[in-house]
Amino acid sequence: MAKEEAKKKPDAKPAKKSGKLAFYSLMLVAGLGVPFMLPTVVLLLAGLIPTYVAFFTDSDPQKSGATSVGAMNVAGLVPFIIDLWSKGHTLTNAFHILGDTSTWLVILGASGIGQLIVYTIPPAIATLTLTHAETRIKSLRQNLDMLKASWGPEVSTTKPIEK
Repeated sequence: MAKEEAKKKPDAKPAKKSGKLAFYSLMLVAGLGVPFMLPTVVLLLAGLIPTYVAFFTDSDPQKSGATSVGAMNVAGLVPFIIDLWSKGHTLTNAFHILGDTSTWLVILGASGIGQLIVYTIPPAIATLTLTHAETRIKSLRQNLDMLKASWGPEVSTTKPIEK
């Protein structure tokens, strides 16, 4: 009997996991909560403009540039969201925050830092990796020269090893 049951299990198709229920539940909760979150949503929609631009202009399939800009953009927005919540969660306060030039300086400055990260970190990593590889090659050549001095020039041949 156990062998027959074991044979039936591999033939059965595994249950397909679907995130549709979770997605629809999240959308329902978000849809019901929008009237209560409207000032925050307005602040986020306006403040995340640099992230939208970065997302649509990023040619990388993984959107790493947009991720970097988006993370810094959100970091620049968080103090103003907290300010909105602490001063009163109203549309008037949200538009007052958006109307302040220092708000935009911080938001766009943080996004600019994200863009700076995109443009500076990959070349810096490439330079460090190249420097490390060149140092390793130099060290291996010095070791090879030491082996040649100790064992003779036959050590450095590229001939296959005989059996």
